[in-house]
Amino acid sequence: MRFSRVACIVLLIGLVVTTLINTALWNYAQNELNKQYQYKSDLVLDSSREMLIQHRIMTDALRAFFNASNEVTEVEFALFAQNLLKIKSAVAFTLSPVLTPVLISDPVFKSAIEKGKAETDEKGNITYLIDNFSSIVIKIDEPKMPYIVYAISHQKIQQRIDQHSDVCARLTFGGITLFNRGCDKEQDWTAMFGFHSEQFVDLPEYGTSFNLAVDYVPTKKELLGISLLILAITLLGVGLSVLFFILVQHRININKQRIETNLKFALLSTLNHEIRTPINAVLGYANMLNNMACDDAQRQNTVEKIIWSANLLNSVAQNTLTYTKASSGSLTLYYEKVDLIEYLYKIDDYYRAFGSTHKKQLMLNLRDATPPHILLDTTKFFQLTTNLVNNAFKYSSGDTVILDIKVKAIKDIANRRNAVLCTQVDGFIRVAVRDFGKGMSAASQQALSKPFTTDDSSPTALKSGVGIGLYTCKTVIESVGGAIKIRSRKGKGTLVIFHFPYRVCSETEERVLVPQDNVAPARQHGRPLQVHTAQFIEQQSTVTKRQGRVLLVDDNRFNLEVCKAMLEDEGFDVTTAENEREVFSAMAALSDSSVAYNDVTHNDGAVYNELIILMDYMLAETDGFTLIESMKAKGYRQQHYFILSAHTEDEIQKVKTFTDIAFLQKPLDITLLKQKLPTGTMV
Repeated sequence: MRFSRVACIVLLIGLVVTTLINTALWNYAQNELNKQYQYKSDLVLDSSREMLIQHRIMTDALRAFFNASNEVTEVEFALFAQNLLKIKSAVAFTLSPVLTPVLISDPVFKSAIEKGKAETDEKGNITYLIDNFSSIVIKIDEPKMPYIVYAISHQKIQQRIDQHSDVCARLTFGGITLFNRGCDKEQDWTAMFGFHSEQFVDLPEYGTSFNLAVDYVPTKKELLGISLLILAITLLGVGLSVLFFILVQHRININKQRIETNLKFALLSTLNHEIRTPINAVLGYANMLNNMACDDAQRQNTVEKIIWSANLLNSVAQNTLTYTKASSGSLTLYYEKVDLIEYLYKIDDYYRAFGSTHKKQLMLNLRDATPPHILLDTTKFFQLTTNLVNNAFKYSSGDTVILDIKVKAIKDIANRRNAVLCTQVDGFIRVAVRDFGKGMSAASQQALSKPFTTDDSSPTALKSGVGIGLYTCKTVIESVGGAIKIRSRKGKGTLVIFHFPYRVCSETEERVLVPQDNVAPARQHGRPLQVHTAQFIEQQSTVTKRQGRVLLVDDNRFNLEVCKAMLEDEGFDVTTAENEREVFSAMAALSDSSVAYNDVTHNDGAVYNELIILMDYMLAETDGFTLIESMKAKGYRQQHYFILSAHTEDEIQKVKTFTDIAFLQKPLDITLLKQKLPTGTMV
């Protein structure tokens, strides 16, 4: 099912809007989470900064105490330090010149201090190591005690940072890193949405520094709430987008169906009139032929009228089929080798009966060098040409219609846009149809781009026609890389020109006709035929007819009778069958025949003639290709197989698969059958 472009655009817009809303929502959620993190992080940083500032105040006070005293006694130091440090999570003591403890602020820590030791680095900086403490060594102006050590308890620091367990805080101080309880949580998928920051503070006057890192991960509840909100908006947006898409597509489908219904009604209505007219003509001429007592000339004239009416009926059906293909975009070209000159003469013959009836004549002109054999889609070329000539005959008030043909190779028309685009062809046949009537009205010319368009106001137009002829021509021609133009002037007539692609035969003996090849100035059909440049008349060689054997398979008895009569008139020995059972019965009977043709020894020892098997494509119980495969499976491989069908060759996909089975389109053309038989077959 093909969707409307408008409906797809509506769906795309809905999805884009939904995506933009979700993006904006996620950005907003991230900003809110970041604000929450900044608040928590600032609390930890402020708390740690406050703690360190307090310790710095204590160290400054101790240093000032020693600098202000001439000599500090143990009692004075203990009294001052205990009052200063009793709630500040630290202990202070002095060091002798040999770096041993002298004065201690709190005797409780004496044992731990004495277990510690002093170290001096390469730069002369002194550190004092105590378990579970981080210390700062400060130089003071006291000869007997030149250093004071300020030791901070890790336990007290841990208690401070544990107050903020909703974040992970890592404090590095004096070479020791402490983690709070928030860092003990297991890492999971929520860590992908976490936040991180660090703050570094250097204290060179104390020979130390500290670093505080804070990590925050949103809770699953927070992320789940955001995810559910985004999911809800997504489902709502997608649902509304699909709903609007369906509504728009439904409205477009309704409009399309209404238009197609109107077109079908118009087609059926006009088709009913168009088909009844040639059918009645065929029946009338047939009754005349059956009842009249006339000479051969009268009988021949009546037969020609019957043939013309039947061809006109076939043209109506073919136009309808091609219009359907043109509307669906499934038109393809099927190339076959054709004698172009002889084929154009057949078109000329086609209009003899019509010309004598309507007192009009067709003048065929061939221009420039014309190759006698080319590869051409003869079915569509014939349909296009006869459509335009029919219009000229039917709607023109003049008595002459000119059909001008010119073969143009790609190299001669390289400046044409469509020719350049069509790289799969070797050239185009330029066909010009000119009449000398009153010309086409503007309404009539609209039929080139709009199907079912007719000019009801024209008093000279024959009130018939499906109104798809010109549209079909334009669609077919443009779909294969050609072009069509109409030039019409009031009172001067109409000129229609189209270009149809062809391919060159690969045979090396191919020759091109030139003016010297003219062998006759005109072809006699009771009217003049002008050939400006070249004219080729096929010299019929007399070939002795030799009988051939045919098995004709069709489930329509009328078709069997007609085709059998045609074949027998040509000297063929015809056996008929209607289904698979009769086919194999006929093959068994033919194997017992004593009539000797080109006998071939079969793999089962029996002797068969080289049969020509004409198989209808659409049978009641199976199709022709399947039945032929069944015959080959049973050993019948030496026969010449043909498929007969009312469809064109490009409509049947199996034709391309079974390349060893020749195709013939109904009605049966005996001449074409003979041409497709392998050389040496007895016919």
